[in-house]
Amino acid sequence: MAQKQKQYDLYTFVAGAALKKGKPFQLECNCGGIVTILPPFQDEYVICPRCESRIRMIVIEGDPGYIIGRTSEGGLALLPVQGSARPHPDKLSQAEREAILSEIKTKLLKET
Repeated sequence: MAQKQKQYDLYTFVAGAALKKGKPFQLECNCGGIVTILPPFQDEYVICPRCESRIRMIVIEGDPGYIIGRTSEGGLALLPVQGSARPHPDKLSQAEREAILSEIKTKLLKET
């Protein structure tokens, strides 16, 4: 019998370094709801207490701070990695965000 695939409402990236520390950290939902992640980390998803969305957590090795995504217009954007020691992209100045994106663009061009 085929297994039913789990359905998630949202996906988020989590810093593996935050999980290795073994200390609680806050995971923020798109609606602004907060889920406290407590050690030991065992689940692949959490449910937002505010909007009840099922949020799938994708663990990223280390603490990269940000993941690069695309805006609806096709431009590059910084996506937060939950549990990261780096500030949320919304808390960076426009100049800081542009500097990070410029650095990434330079690295990508060198690799091609």
